[in-house]
Amino acid sequence: MIPIYHTAVATERQKVEALLRRLRLDPIELATGGGQFAKEAAETQKVIADVAKRGDAALVDIAKEFDDPNFTQAQIRVPTSELEQAVGRVPQPQIIALRRAIHNVREYQTHFLPKSPASLLRDGATLGMKFTPLDSVGIYFPGGKAAYPSTLVMLAVPAQVAGVQRIVVCTPPSRFGRSDLVLAACHELGLKDVFMVGGAAAIAAMAFGTNTIPAVDKVVGPGNRHSQLAKRAIFGGVGADGFLGPSEILVIADETGNPQYIAADLLAQAEHDPGSCFLLTNSDPLAAAVVKEIGKQIKSLSRAKAIEKALKEYSGIVVGPTLGAMIDLANYFACEHVSLQTKENEALLGKLKHAGAVFMGPFSPVAAGDYVAGPSHCLPTNTTARFSSGVSVYEFLKRTSVVKYDAEGLARDQSTIVALAAAEGLDAHAVSAKIRKTE
Repeated sequence: MIPIYHTAVATERQKVEALLRRLRLDPIELATGGGQFAKEAAETQKVIADVAKRGDAALVDIAKEFDDPNFTQAQIRVPTSELEQAVGRVPQPQIIALRRAIHNVREYQTHFLPKSPASLLRDGATLGMKFTPLDSVGIYFPGGKAAYPSTLVMLAVPAQVAGVQRIVVCTPPSRFGRSDLVLAACHELGLKDVFMVGGAAAIAAMAFGTNTIPAVDKVVGPGNRHSQLAKRAIFGGVGADGFLGPSEILVIADETGNPQYIAADLLAQAEHDPGSCFLLTNSDPLAAAVVKEIGKQIKSLSRAKAIEKALKEYSGIVVGPTLGAMIDLANYFACEHVSLQTKENEALLGKLKHAGAVFMGPFSPVAAGDYVAGPSHCLPTNTTARFSSGVSVYEFLKRTSVVKYDAEGLARDQSTIVALAAAEGLDAHAVSAKIRKTE
């Protein structure tokens, strides 16, 4: 069961710090493909090279090995007619739920769509900024035995709101059969470039292009370590959203927290395979009550085995002296999902610096964000919320600065340009300013 640690006890505090270090990405290992990434990085590079060289033929061979031994090149692209037919095979309540999710995500992303701000006017210079959507985006999300149409919605809708004209979708083929709900989601979203390709091969195919799959300008989405390492490898030639790891939650609660709700939230994230979950609290009675609730609720869950492993190896309840101390720990952890269940949520929100998404109060389960609230559930993990944000409409927009001088404005800045260019030894820069007659 989930362990309890007390930060007042030195040995237990050290265990918490060691656990957090395990969950934190090692930047050297990630950059060099060494350590914990060595085996997967080598395998990923091999796949990428194969796809770059052989294109569709490589995709077919890889699909035969890992997904479906009978896979053929004709199966790479999913016909639009199959997307439409899938809608009729999905139970109507699921279609209604899917449409509501799409509507809510679109409404949220549209509300926060940035508009070019008013220009800054400064002594004969007009300085502006324009936002432009990417031309094309590749969306990858995991498949196989489980299907995740919600992830498709959370990636495709922000791209559509941004104005991306071409959206390419890749998800693995499966020996268990195609997911009608995923195909129906593609149809409901109006997506037509849908392909059955998985893992690093899919990332490479979208980055380089093949005879069947068009190349894109940016690749986004979750997936296993191979697919994330592939995004790291192709970055620079195309864009990528980040290195997305296993799902996480951190609940901060005081004595007013509801043990039943908190246990349910922790179990929901531990349900991912793997997943990690933490409760930070200043209340020993609450910690004990949550452990008891976890024991009750886990008995009825279909993924109990995976949950038990996550609770034991990747999770913990930390009891500290104050909520302030818990916020400090939360900022160090920089978790994907943070749930605030205290009597002073607003004050704690102001002190929380690093989190992918924050869920306020007892009636805001993370599952609402997973499916229907509106913000994308594709969020930074492995403490990368220290420097990155979740996917949103901003992910699919470029910022371009706009500079317009008139003669009077250039005259004011001419001497500054010349002085700094001369200091850097760039004569041509200085001449490009001096040669313009401003009188």
